[in-house]
Amino acid sequence: MTQTASPTPAQVISELKAGHERFKQANSIHPHASEARLHELEQSQAPHAAVLTCSDSRVAVELIFDSGFGDLFVIRNAGNSATPGTLASVEYAVEALQVPLVLVMSHSGCGAVGAACVPEHLLTPTLMDHVGHIRNGLKGAGLPFEPQVDLAHAYGLHAQITAQELINSSALLRKRLQSGQLEVHAACFVLHNLEINWLGSQRVA
Repeated sequence: MTQTASPTPAQVISELKAGHERFKQANSIHPHASEARLHELEQSQAPHAAVLTCSDSRVAVELIFDSGFGDLFVIRNAGNSATPGTLASVEYAVEALQVPLVLVMSHSGCGAVGAACVPEHLLTPTLMDHVGHIRNGLKGAGLPFEPQVDLAHAYGLHAQITAQELINSSALLRKRLQSGQLEVHAACFVLHNLEINWLGSQRVA
């Protein structure tokens, strides 16, 4: 990902899509991967985007977007959910690092979303709370659970729900969105064909 001064949200989305296309076509250039690059960043960082995604080992963000040290501020938890820690991390990226773009990216085959849609899974109490939050969000968004959940739809819908929850919970994000300094986007990475379904920018409700 090319480092430029004060990129716009549209420029950052373009960079992400270009990097993903290189990855998908097996033409990754692995930018900013050297020891010298890391030493350049010892005193400060200026990533272009904050990416909230799942902790799933198959969702390696820097590889998917063909980026390197200092390019992306990556936040991960099971099911890319809007937790207090997640929101604090996003706000740090926006306020302290001045990122112009927040991307919430879910993925197909997500175990957390799957568990939310099939509640008979045996989970620890902590996981039950986490998965219950995802399930409540999906239900609140009108996802039909009977007779059978459309998981492909649920994966993408959850990314949009999480993005909206972040916005609704943060005066900082709403202010930056309204000023045009920030965009919050949702997307879903599809494991079997490496595609990313871009689900658009999310607005202040």
